[in-house]
Amino acid sequence: MVACIHLVESDPEHFAAGLVETFLPYDSREHRRDEEHAERVAELVRSRGLRPHACLSYWDDCVVLAALVCQRLGLPGSSPAAVRVAKQKSRTHQHLQRCRRGRPPPAAFAVPCRRLRSHGDVERAAGAVPFPAVAKLEFGAGGVGVRLVETTGQCHAHAARLWRDLRDDADHPGIGLGWGNAMLLMEYVPGTEHDVDLVVFRGRLLGAWVSDNGPTRLPAFLETAACLPSCLPADRRAQLVRAALQCCLACGLRDGVFNVELKLGPAGPRLLEINPRMGGFYLRDWIREVYGPDLLLAAVLVALGLPPVLPARPAPRTHLAGVMCLGSEHGGVLGGCGGGLEALRGLQERGLVRLNRLFEEPGGAGEYEEPCLSVACQGGTRAEACLRLLGLCQALGIDSPRYPVEHFLSHFK
Repeated sequence: MVACIHLVESDPEHFAAGLVETFLPYDSREHRRDEEHAERVAELVRSRGLRPHACLSYWDDCVVLAALVCQRLGLPGSSPAAVRVAKQKSRTHQHLQRCRRGRPPPAAFAVPCRRLRSHGDVERAAGAVPFPAVAKLEFGAGGVGVRLVETTGQCHAHAARLWRDLRDDADHPGIGLGWGNAMLLMEYVPGTEHDVDLVVFRGRLLGAWVSDNGPTRLPAFLETAACLPSCLPADRRAQLVRAALQCCLACGLRDGVFNVELKLGPAGPRLLEINPRMGGFYLRDWIREVYGPDLLLAAVLVALGLPPVLPARPAPRTHLAGVMCLGSEHGGVLGGCGGGLEALRGLQERGLVRLNRLFEEPGGAGEYEEPCLSVACQGGTRAEACLRLLGLCQALGIDSPRYPVEHFLSHFK
């Protein structure tokens, strides 16, 4: 059987146009009109005489649109209502706060938060959410514009800057501004941060992988470092997996590959957000290297209505530790002929490092910057992987007093 891919894409010049069976250019970037977009995409598919067996998206902005297209074409997948609940951060937590069945109930993992669309909302939220708190985009991605605020005044100031600078998708593509620039204020949760990547089929957990994130550079929350497998003991990893699965199922996400971000502190797991799509950046590559399964293949199989065959208790084959690079901190180190990036590519060809690029060129700056590159080393133990990574970062100048890699790796003990 030969698989055919039909791609719907907003960019008519997209590089993948020549790599698929059918390329359907359609501008869906204004996602507040996804009901209309879904109807038009379904019409495009039918007009070409196409009869797809599955529809899915790995692009965060398009997960609701993909669910709506599935609904219109009668294809398997989580319901649009469930994906909408997961996609909107404040709605996720407010929904979970009403879910009080189970031991512990999904409500135990929710965090107090309020939506912000005006400065009046800031005043009302400040009366309901304790400080310190986290202010961020309601539909945001990549940690862009996420900030710790200590007072109502700081929240007002951050909201004013963000609403001025980030108005629509053209201001910073790919971070959710096609859904608008509403924000939310969320209680700050102490503890270590973790990603849980899940494969769920008809409400049943088929696979789960826990990775750890290093400390962020407060007051911002851009990711600095990561490791896989998690350094947590088995019982704590199991706590995170149970919490992630309960939150997904409580939101109605019963079929798909999902990425769930949580904090683990003295009170147990607390949810940060659910991404109703495969984990991004380096996660698919790392999970495949460390454990074997391919999340991309798993997502395709679930979308087709087929259960992926995954090992019940996978043992890690290696350990990976990685650090994120920023254009503002590492542009000089990585750029230019004979620079660090060229050296890293040479090491990658020899199998000594793993590189995952988010952007060909560093994007954004300052408060709205995203990591452009993940540099990772592997080892037979976590300590060995971290030691190799630290030595590499010191040799290339990625480590610096402003960007202390040893501190970012300090959680991975």
